[in-house]
Amino acid sequence: MKLPALCALLLLVGCAPTDQQQAFQLTADLVADDVTLRWSGAPTNAAYLMIEYATEENGEYTILSFLPPDQHEFQHPDLMPATTFYYRVTPLTAPSAQPATADPRPKEIHLSWQDTSTNEDGYLLERRRTAQPPEVAAYLDPNTTSFNLPLLPTDQPATYIPRPFHRGAPSPVTHETIPPD
Repeated sequence: MKLPALCALLLLVGCAPTDQQQAFQLTADLVADDVTLRWSGAPTNAAYLMIEYATEENGEYTILSFLPPDQHEFQHPDLMPATTFYYRVTPLTAPSAQPATADPRPKEIHLSWQDTSTNEDGYLLERRRTAQPPEVAAYLDPNTTSFNLPLLPTDQPATYIPRPFHRGAPSPVTHETIPPD
């Protein structure tokens, strides 16, 4: 094999996607008035995947859920008839952080912390309970240093950790239209 042909072959092999470079894909399946989202190729370094929807193609997105990065499916049930829903999944990276200082009050907990990040897109207030996986309790603006978390009668003791986050590149947008009644 001649040298130029060998170089071209090596260049093509080097550009082929590996398992870790797999493209981020999102699909939506409609059954009655429920949409099931499935995705693959999300970055493996994400702390959470943020699931969002809009009802206009270029509309404002609303957060549906924060999921662990090893989850690859989400169901959006009981949707409005004759409405188109646009979906995207955005990976969020968030370094470890120290627990917030908690000041319990009658119907809420006042949480406070130092903003040690200089360029975060916001904060995820992570709730950690004994023997349960962590979950996002609140999505907060950048440079936030305190938050009053309302308490529900069913709330159990937990540790709250404010994690500064950065948005990754979102998945391609997918959509489904719910049929009229």
